[in-house]
Parts: sequence; C-alpha cells; structure tokens
Amino acid sequence: MKIKCSSCGKEIETTFLNKIKGNYIKKNGKLEALCSECFRKEHEK
Repeated sequence: MKIKCSSCGKEIETTFLNKIKGNYIKKNGKLEALCSECFRKEHEK
C-alpha cells in the first residue's frame, strides 16, 4: 500500500498494517503524512 505525501504528492511506502515509514505533522487538527524531504523542510522553518 502506498500513501501520498500531503505536501509534494510523492508516494510514501507503508509497512504491514499501513504504518507509514515517514513522518506526520499535525495541521489544522489533522494528521498529515509527509515524506522525509518535506518533513525536513517543514522543520527548518
């Protein structure tokens, strides 16, 4: 199963039971999946 990054739309690999290999951020009360590159950019702000 693959999920898209909320920021850039790149596909993120998921593991068994759809656990995301990657990162989440909370935006407007919702969890959003980010690929590692977008996650890094988000934290540099």
